[in-house]
Amino acid sequence: MEYKELSITNIPAISAVYFSLLQCKYDFYSIERDTLLIDKLRSFIISDCRECDFFLDVKQNTCEVYPYWPRAAMLETATFYIDLPQEQFVDFNAYKNSIMSAKNISDIERNHLFWDWIIQFPKALKLVLQSNSFSRYLKWENDWIVEQNLKYKKELERIRNILALCKEKFKSPIQNIQVVLNPIKCVYSADYHLKDNNFIFCSGSLREEAVIHEFIHYIVHPIVENWKDEILCCNFTNLDIDTSYYLNNDEVGILNAFEEYMVRVLTDAIVSGNVPETLEVFFDQEINQFMRTPQV
Repeated sequence: MEYKELSITNIPAISAVYFSLLQCKYDFYSIERDTLLIDKLRSFIISDCRECDFFLDVKQNTCEVYPYWPRAAMLETATFYIDLPQEQFVDFNAYKNSIMSAKNISDIERNHLFWDWIIQFPKALKLVLQSNSFSRYLKWENDWIVEQNLKYKKELERIRNILALCKEKFKSPIQNIQVVLNPIKCVYSADYHLKDNNFIFCSGSLREEAVIHEFIHYIVHPIVENWKDEILCCNFTNLDIDTSYYLNNDEVGILNAFEEYMVRVLTDAIVSGNVPETLEVFFDQEINQFMRTPQV
């Protein structure tokens, strides 16, 4: 089964999250964006946006390179569990389980302070969605989305073909792919969400390797779990990735860091046209090669 033609979309609730962050001095929107787009986004900044106060607490200090991780991503996920007219979560327990089962979030990032804060999100989100300032912004963003589809038509087709090949070779259960872009979100920040076997990629820009990277995470994760004994025996503590991936530096953290490392290696291979026949063989080769390489 091939994936249907890909197109770039937006999700108003996620757009509202980043519009709110823009009002809260989110300064990652200008990285590697052209002057015209930066000026346009700045024109949507309001001097006094009290309905956005809730979003001031998205910025944390647990990830030095991107202090909006993981709360911005957790807000994105929350939008799929919210009944806006009722200003409440549809299934708070399901949302909580999805966050608590995530292996790339440390315990301190999802402690009682987070849960006390996130419960206010539905009401805060509705306030923004109903504001005139956001409505003006969303009207412009809708036009920007149309432009992105025209600009990246060939790239979207190539991504679709690559992911279809990965689905076939790696037996992925994902049935549908949605590419969600937001012009405010940092171009280097990419997250994925799963909803009823639908893979939703959300980022600030369309980069082939980023879509593949997030897609591969979902496939690689269970393999890392199956190989965890071998991985932990190898003591992968010097991987060339940011230290935040090691979380609490325990077994979960080491496995999370190793997963990120393997996803990067596999993504590079796929982008280069070298899609492995099986992930088990690929893992075995990479682990053996890593063990033969002196650690410094």
